[in-house]
Amino acid sequence: MAYVNFKEENYKLKIQLEKRKKNNEKNYSYITKHKKEMTDYNPDSRYSYEIIENEFIGKKGLLDEKDYYNISNKDIICASFKDCTFANTKFINCRMIGCKFYDCKFILGGVIFENCIFIMEDNIKSPSLNNTTNYSCEFYNCEFYSKFKNCDLSYSIFENCLIKNTSFEICMMKSMIANKCELNEIKISDSDLSGFKTHKCYILDFEFDDKYKTKLDEKTFFDKLVEIKKSREEYEGLYLTYQAIANKFKENTLDNNFGEYYYLCKKIQSKTLDPLPRIGSFLYRVSCGYGERPFNALFMGIFLIAVFALLYLIVGLDIDNNYVIYNLETLKHFNFIGFIEDYNESLALSSGIFLGVGGYSCEPVQISLMLSNIEMILGTVTVGVGIGAIVRKIIR
Repeated sequence: MAYVNFKEENYKLKIQLEKRKKNNEKNYSYITKHKKEMTDYNPDSRYSYEIIENEFIGKKGLLDEKDYYNISNKDIICASFKDCTFANTKFINCRMIGCKFYDCKFILGGVIFENCIFIMEDNIKSPSLNNTTNYSCEFYNCEFYSKFKNCDLSYSIFENCLIKNTSFEICMMKSMIANKCELNEIKISDSDLSGFKTHKCYILDFEFDDKYKTKLDEKTFFDKLVEIKKSREEYEGLYLTYQAIANKFKENTLDNNFGEYYYLCKKIQSKTLDPLPRIGSFLYRVSCGYGERPFNALFMGIFLIAVFALLYLIVGLDIDNNYVIYNLETLKHFNFIGFIEDYNESLALSSGIFLGVGGYSCEPVQISLMLSNIEMILGTVTVGVGIGAIVRKIIR
């Protein structure tokens, strides 16, 4: 009962990403040809509609926030920044519309974006009633050490970016896409992640530090996390990330999504356990998928019935008052048709004992009674676990 179809979600995300890039290109072409129609904006003369390459913007050194280079109340329209470095810079009340950043670095003391808007939602074409442009910014191969506070990053695209030690506080991140990025030491506080999506991202040390609540919805999608080092330390970071995501879905009463990421959390966590706890975790997983895969109990039951049916034949079985046993001696005169008939009888016996319903024509001999007792106990436990997992899903 998987409620997040990762293959389907990734397919839809790929189409969505392509459409968004085409939409941005279309809006870029239109706006650059109709600059005079941008009456709601006051384009900054230094950067708007320009290609800025290899430029250092800010101050050098490691500075405190009070000493940052401030850029305030600017409208930067359709600018392309290539190989630029932003350092010790604070953007305040700026609007960045349709800007693209290639191989840029937001580093040193860091870069702060406060009350900034990275999207143009209103439509400049007529008729504009009920139409939205959703013209967003794009970041490619960029490196971030930043703070976003009260910003609108809706529909933004981040591809192949390193986003480290970065916080998002009270931000609109609606339908934002992070594609093939590394997210390390990320803190999100009281933000809107409706429709937020990740694809093939390496995520470690990811947390929600909410005073109120970060919003997620049914369209929010976190792809399965990429594993690189496959070390214990990495697995610990990955399962804690899954745990944070699962808990946030649960907080937003999206219990089906919670269950899927909880399952992934427990699956990764098992790789960090010592041998004995790992065995327990493995049994919990194969029996019911940590409570999130009820059909595992069915598959487990079928497997146990088939295995015990074979064990009865090896230990010995009474079939129609005939003692039947398969050992090295009898295998010398092995008859496949006879074996199928005997296994069918043994399978009926195993099914009856496992389910506790009886109704079989053969019975275990004295030496195989212990096997039947073990199977009966396992059957009771497996059926109970399966019913419990199903009831949990139905209630949810």
